[in-house]
Amino acid sequence: MARDTTAVLRRLRVLGVGVAACVGGGLLYVPRGVAETAGPLSPLSYLLAGAAAVAVAAAYAVLAAAFPGDGVVYRAVSRTWGSRRLGVLASWPSLAAYVALVALLADWLGHLAPLPATAGSYLYESMAVPPVLVDLLGVAPTPALADGVAVAVCVAGWLAHAVGRRRAVSVVAAVAVGVVAALTLGLLAAFVPGVGEFTLRSFEPVLPTADLRADPVGRLVAGAGAAVFAFVGVEAAAHAAAAVTATPEATDGNPAGGATTGTAATGVVAAAGVVAVVVTLTATVALGVIPWVRLTLADVPAADAMAAYLPVDPVALTGAVSVLAAGAGVVALSVPAGRTLAGYAELYPPLGRGPSDPPVVSLGVVYAVAAALCLVDVTGAALYLAVPGIAVAALAVAVTAAALPWLRPDRLPAVPWLRSRRRHVGLGAVAVPVAGWLFVAALTLDPATTLGRTLHSVTLAQFDFELVADTAVTVALWFAVWEFVGVVATFVLDDYRDAGGVDLPPLRAAPGGADTGADPDEDSDSAAEADTDAAVGADSGGADGTGEPR
Repeated sequence: MARDTTAVLRRLRVLGVGVAACVGGGLLYVPRGVAETAGPLSPLSYLLAGAAAVAVAAAYAVLAAAFPGDGVVYRAVSRTWGSRRLGVLASWPSLAAYVALVALLADWLGHLAPLPATAGSYLYESMAVPPVLVDLLGVAPTPALADGVAVAVCVAGWLAHAVGRRRAVSVVAAVAVGVVAALTLGLLAAFVPGVGEFTLRSFEPVLPTADLRADPVGRLVAGAGAAVFAFVGVEAAAHAAAAVTATPEATDGNPAGGATTGTAATGVVAAAGVVAVVVTLTATVALGVIPWVRLTLADVPAADAMAAYLPVDPVALTGAVSVLAAGAGVVALSVPAGRTLAGYAELYPPLGRGPSDPPVVSLGVVYAVAAALCLVDVTGAALYLAVPGIAVAALAVAVTAAALPWLRPDRLPAVPWLRSRRRHVGLGAVAVPVAGWLFVAALTLDPATTLGRTLHSVTLAQFDFELVADTAVTVALWFAVWEFVGVVATFVLDDYRDAGGVDLPPLRAAPGGADTGADPDEDSDSAAEADTDAAVGADSGGADGTGEPR
């Protein structure tokens, strides 16, 4: 019984991190980003996008279970394909993406702006503050105050982790799951008394415009493509899961031996499933209560729909939900960034100094950079990497998970639904096109469009004008430059390790213990010194249980 309870709590923690990272501050704004494309078919578009997001989450779950430890994307790609530089190229953009999103939420909270301008709550020019906050605080959001609050938010996020991984994850999970559960109950309560008006008035006709009637399937698919952006960030659950599975039972030497592997994997998939259900329900209720032709005039669609049948103030509801969700997001979004940076500790050992669970040094770097972005007012520019950085990592993960049974059959986790080659092929057939579409769209659409379709859209109020720009000189250019910086960093770190006499562990080991070769991209002498990854970790006293030295 105790073990069952522990397993359930572990799933909830992983699920909560994924939900918190995905939701941001904008869940109540669904379905504004998709309704313009799919019209009243928006709920179905969210449902289809949710199924696609579950497939991508399953790919992350496969790799989190197969390669437990810090830096899921880096570890899985490098060890599956036999190249650390390839692992860096796949994970380096997502590191920048998550730091940018942490800065975005911190900057937004720093401006004390949890409500949209259209709600009539904005003061002080473009940096809006609900009047109640001005009355309570007795101050206006001057730039110095905004920066100070943003930095304080980053410091608070780091302190939340510093008290311990389990405590931080538990609090984030409790807040995220609590917010989602409360909204779900509210939406259901609004749906039941209004079901008559819901079905008769709002969804008739289902295809109200000539464009929708001319190509309903195409508009539905296009809406699903737009709705995929609502799941940006949910893969943070995989990084939390990989940290959970990094136990002495589930090391690199015995990846399929830990009882926690399957538990964590199901938590990753469940996070995507929960978000899919909630956004579909939110879109259904919002469109059911507010006819599509008037939806664009609604300040906060879901909150307005709930207020139509429940005694709630939509402005107060939106403010409370947005602040709670954004606060949880500041902590949750740092998990993939911090864990990715901690995964680079084998390339740059100083990153592994200090406690490893949580990796306080790496998390400190993440929050320090996020705070710096807020202080120098370049958060908007950093957001050019947000969606493409996450998309390229998702694409690499989808391809790697599909190829895992052939390239690294020894790494298949002891989870029945993850071990079949046929299921890996099916998973890749769905996850690869979805991740590929997300990446192409992120490089070809302006960042305001892509970010505006995520659940973090409400936080973009102070960046709208800066983000709308030519993708050739913003997103694509920044992405290429950042990848180039990552490549240069790998060569610099090669020289650093050579000068310090630091050897890298082998990327692959044969079942019998004979090394199959170190990274062909790098000059490493560790192959002759170690039998397996687990042996290297044991000899070096690795503290994180991943079987690799810090």
